[in-house]
Parts: sequence; C-alpha cells; structure tokens
Amino acid sequence: MSQKAGELPTKAARLAKMLGEEFSGCSQMTLKALQETFGAVDHNVFMAATPFAGGIARNGEVCGALIGATMFVGMLYGRKKLERTSESEDYSKCMNLAIKIYDEFKQTYGSVRCKDIHLRLFGRVYDLRNPEELKMFAESGTINKCADVMAKAAEIAAKHLINMK
Repeated sequence: MSQKAGELPTKAARLAKMLGEEFSGCSQMTLKALQETFGAVDHNVFMAATPFAGGIARNGEVCGALIGATMFVGMLYGRKKLERTSESEDYSKCMNLAIKIYDEFKQTYGSVRCKDIHLRLFGRVYDLRNPEELKMFAESGTINKCADVMAKAAEIAAKHLINMK
C-alpha cells in the first residue's frame, strides 16, 4: 500500500460506488472495492460473495454491502485453522472488528436489513425476486442509491481496518 492509510476509506468508498453503479451486486462490489483498495484480491472469495446480493438471494434480509464488507474482514483476519472459537485469537480479532463495522453500519442506516434500507432510501420496498420489480428497481435509478450504501459499507470497513493496525 503506497497510499497514506487515511486515504484508504475514501478510495474504497469511491471504488465501491463506481463498481456498484456499473455492475451492481452489492456484496461483490463492496468486497471487490476493499480487495482492490487493500491489495488483497482473492477471486474465490469474490465468487463466494455472489449470492449475498439483495439481502441474501434477493430476499431483502441482511444488506449485501455489509456482508461484503465483513467478508473482507474475514478474508484478512478470519480463523486460519480448525480450532475452538474460545481459543482462537484470529476468531476473536475478526469478530471484534466485524462487530464494530456492523454497529456503525446499523447506526448509519437504522437497520442492517436490505428491506428496511430500501424503505428508508426509496420510500418503498422492492421485491428483488420478482422479475418485474427487479426490472423497475434497475430502471428507476435506485441502483445509484444502493451504490451509495456500498460506498458507505466499504468506507466504514476500511476505516476500522486501518484503525486496527
């Protein structure tokens, strides 16, 4: 990382927003922005983030952007071997960092649920599993507001990652 650490949250946020607007897929784009920003790219982890978009399989549950951000934390600091959680320093370190990211994200949006965030940002909930609703969602420009959520999730994660070091 040749950049100053303090610039990383802004870089991650900008990249997540750009990727989100172009490609969508909140979990993957948030994860990808963090991977690129921190120079820790793992294509298998990127692929694994695919089904978390739209609040896990487009069900509107936990926000995919938050999942992508916490997946990146796990990618960097998760448990590296099979061991009891009570005995794992990796598990404890990773979980403590993920808790900080989760709590700040929830404070920012009032919820971690995709449906709740939709209601707050769009004034309605889109059923992303319904092809007509998904098309309306994509054509209405709301994807740009979701890209803002991706940007915020990436920024929060990056901030906590650099504060941890």
